[in-house]
Amino acid sequence: MNQHDETAFSNPALAPTGVPDYREVEFEPPASSFRRYTLVSTTIFAAPAVLAALVAWALPFIPLAGWKVLVIAGGLLLPLALVGVYRWIDAGYRGWALRRHDIIARSGVFWRSVTALPVARIQHVETTHGPLERAYGLARLKLYTAGGLTADLVVIGLDRETADRLREYLVEQIRKRDAETGQNVEAETSQGSDD
Repeated sequence: MNQHDETAFSNPALAPTGVPDYREVEFEPPASSFRRYTLVSTTIFAAPAVLAALVAWALPFIPLAGWKVLVIAGGLLLPLALVGVYRWIDAGYRGWALRRHDIIARSGVFWRSVTALPVARIQHVETTHGPLERAYGLARLKLYTAGGLTADLVVIGLDRETADRLREYLVEQIRKRDAETGQNVEAETSQGSDD
């Protein structure tokens, strides 16, 4: 048997019952402060509407009666409150899992999403955190594949230490993969020149 037969491409069909079930993966929950962060960020987003309603209610020269302003403010606040509740529930469903060959993230309340990104496809990894996320000790892990201008997978709600550890682990996997790929290319090139 020559060397090429051992590494020949093979793609046998799998029965649907033989496919691993992603639901068997134990997902890590977001950081404990993530739910509080979602409430505070929603409140900050809603603050301008609340302030505008209070100012309109307090100013005597606004032609609307006080109760009308409150009804309008309530009409603005109800959707914002629903967004806050949705984000609270979503924070409880979110999770992530790192496996040997991929990283998986889940999210969603009504429309649930589970995304798996093979480590072999990851080209670039970064962590980001805005001022409010820093205040709660949170960070986002952004994973990019080749040719993408935006992140192909963003894992939110991680505590900063975990995000940094994941980033360093994935960067090391990328470095090892690139080193192995470089050695394989060199070996193939040298074998090709010997023929």
